[in-house]
Amino acid sequence: MPKNRKEGGDIVVYHKATLRRIPPVTRKYAKLLGELDSVLRRGKNLVEVIQRLELDSQALAHAKERGAIIADDSIKYLSKERR
Repeated sequence: MPKNRKEGGDIVVYHKATLRRIPPVTRKYAKLLGELDSVLRRGKNLVEVIQRLELDSQALAHAKERGAIIADDSIKYLSKERR
């Protein structure tokens, strides 16, 4: 069965022509594996984004505890007083 290997990984990619030639149950299994690889790849890409969001959230919570963050309403109020 011909298969393609992407560089730097062990992900097997089946072309449509190859999938047409294999038995139906094997075809469904190959498609399922392809979808699983795709979902895992997207999940791995989200790890860095989630990590940054978590750090930003912790920093914001810490700043609020210290009183370093002023609510938007206060800023508008202070800017009106200065006029």
